Amino acid sequence: MSRPVLYSLVAALMFYHSVFAQHLDVEVWGQGNALFAGYCRTPGVVGCDLNGLTQTLQLPAGTLPIENATGRLIFLADFRDFSGGDFKTKNPGFQSAQNALLPNELLSYRALGTLKYWDPVLSSWGNPPHDIHVRLFGGLEASRQVISDYSQCAGQLFCFSEGGLGVDGSTVFSADGILGSPELVVDVTNNNGILHTHLSFFLENWQGEIGGPVGAYLVTIQLISNARYFPSEPFLILFNAGLDENAFAAALLALIGEPSNRDPIPQPVIPVSIQGDVDLDGDVDRIDVALILLAAQNNEPLQPENARFDVNDDGIIDRADASLAKALCTLRLCNIPTDAPATALNVATVYDEKTGMLSLNDIQVHDQHYRAQLQLQDEALFVLATVQLDKSRYVSPARYDVESAVLEIPAVFTNGKFYKAVLRNIGDFKFRLEQLEETTVAFE
Repeated sequence: MSRPVLYSLVAALMFYHSVFAQHLDVEVWGQGNALFAGYCRTPGVVGCDLNGLTQTLQLPAGTLPIENATGRLIFLADFRDFSGGDFKTKNPGFQSAQNALLPNELLSYRALGTLKYWDPVLSSWGNPPHDIHVRLFGGLEASRQVISDYSQCAGQLFCFSEGGLGVDGSTVFSADGILGSPELVVDVTNNNGILHTHLSFFLENWQGEIGGPVGAYLVTIQLISNARYFPSEPFLILFNAGLDENAFAAALLALIGEPSNRDPIPQPVIPVSIQGDVDLDGDVDRIDVALILLAAQNNEPLQPENARFDVNDDGIIDRADASLAKALCTLRLCNIPTDAPATALNVATVYDEKTGMLSLNDIQVHDQHYRAQLQLQDEALFVLATVQLDKSRYVSPARYDVESAVLEIPAVFTNGKFYKAVLRNIGDFKFRLEQLEETTVAFE
């Protein structure tokens, strides 16, 4: 492909963003203990028309703006698309599809590296003028507001102090590095693991005056989660500050280089709920069958939030759904009769030896019930990974006593056996295993 043709394609990309899509959001999802970020590709969602972009550009599949030197994804934005005037933008946004993240998962950004500037006169990348920087505003100063003393959280396993998620902070990308707060909260997912948030980027000087030299500006960001150990790969955001389409195309071309025969970076698939996986833990097991049975026993009406319980898609939740879920399951834990009495549902906690994840599907704290996951960090030490408010689902839930900070679990199923366990909250989201003894669980 000749360079003039490539310039035309990149210029078309600029035109596409300004006329058709305006922006392409950062889509976020989790797989196991890792977080991923990529081009938004959820059908029908604003900022996610990736197919339209590739079709408009007539690009081969997988040909996207990627920095040649690092393989990092490049997201394009324009300071002039904010209603407040030039040199401001709320793009790109951050969003996740349903069940792509955990419920109540705390997503934050981490600013990296230094601010880079494309000088249209010199046609080269370098440092911006010393008094010019990009400020990212709107992230939440929540890290210092998290309370891990559960006696202060009204029975919840963790909480934020009053107004803790209402304190806006800012991050400064400069030629000298990152100033201000390098890490701030983007948002918290809802009960379906969904978020869609736009923060604000400003081009300004050290006197706080909006504006700066015409050119292009480049920043580096990665995303982190309170529920996952591994952050996303860093990615780049390229801002246009007053360049015409051809000049901005030149700035982008300098980053992506000439086309090569290298394979495109594979895009991980966003995880979706497996048929019958009503607790969204990635498999269909006894817990799923039990939850469906309980919903059928309680005659729960079909609603958007429990639609996955209707496994056979007949519009009602009944024992037929539980039977189908059992048939879909290959795990030994599914070997229970679908006509079992309600007391068969009393095993509310499962430990996965492979991942080190302790899943507590029902924790009672005073008169409230929760679901939570604890991740094994070290021998006999667990860290709270996720927690969400729920309703009572099991005959014998785990019980957390706020005053003593003790978590008592009557039965933990793992490796074909049942154990009684006692853990103590030692602060900072950590629980120490104090007692573990094999027990026999009888279903009367």
